[in-house]
Amino acid sequence: MTDMPARLASLRSLLPTLDSTLRTFTNSTSKFHIVRTINPTPTQPRTLYILDSSFNPPSRAHLSLATSALKKQLGGEAKPLRLLLLFSTHNADKAPSPASFVQRIALMSIFAEDVLSSLQTDSLEEADKLSIDIGLAKEPYYTDKSVAITAEAPEVYKPPEGERMIHVHLVGYDTLIRFCNPKYYPNHKPPLSALAPFFSAGHKLRVTQRPFDLNDSSSREFGTVEEQEAYLQNIKDGGLQSEGFDPAWRDQIDMVGGTGLGISSTRVRTAAKEGRCDEVGQLCTEGVAAWMRDQELYGEDASGKKMMG
Repeated sequence: MTDMPARLASLRSLLPTLDSTLRTFTNSTSKFHIVRTINPTPTQPRTLYILDSSFNPPSRAHLSLATSALKKQLGGEAKPLRLLLLFSTHNADKAPSPASFVQRIALMSIFAEDVLSSLQTDSLEEADKLSIDIGLAKEPYYTDKSVAITAEAPEVYKPPEGERMIHVHLVGYDTLIRFCNPKYYPNHKPPLSALAPFFSAGHKLRVTQRPFDLNDSSSREFGTVEEQEAYLQNIKDGGLQSEGFDPAWRDQIDMVGGTGLGISSTRVRTAAKEGRCDEVGQLCTEGVAAWMRDQELYGEDASGKKMMG
């Protein structure tokens, strides 16, 4: 990886292009678009890991979600692999803040470089062959995003003849709760039958535990590791069958332990607003922390709704 001043200068020079690409996508009928690729290769993946987030900003918790999957595949996650960092311009729970979208893409870009650097430092054999795509979507729900990715897939996402590519969404426990919440699928009867196309295509969720931590008040509602495991087991045992969740999908949701305890984007933004640069450096990857300082992000607004730059 090149030195930090060069990385920052390169990313600054890309901001006008990122802004133009974002505007073109916003005004188009497309529902999915790859903005750029870090370490581009012609690899046609059999497993596409998708880290779908607001990236406001990316943190070491996001790094853990990505690298843990890339280092250790679970059942059905065949090589070759590829990683997609996905940002939706429409969120099911949050009002959009368009002024910040270009900065989100910039943060995703430098974060992708940090992911590759981390894997190379850990001597992951396939790191040099791994491509990380920076993508945009318009759909707010995971199921619809996978449909859009498949429908508008670039050539590199099309697997060789006779093979199938699966999507593995890398999510935290809080996202699993939303994914399985019937209120998000009011147009389906029963509501969770909306998940059928996702699971029928062979796609999966890889859920990282997010137990309550005193340093992260936003995690209070999620309970202990044991409670999170019990929640998932109840789903697998048919606890949501009356809502339309087919127990046959049980093996397509995996839960793994987490290492990003106490780290949340809210905590990062608060630390940045209060000028605690050392803490930001501990919570974020090197490139993300440097870009936040360079662009003075969140200095006036810890909510992330207004990002400078």
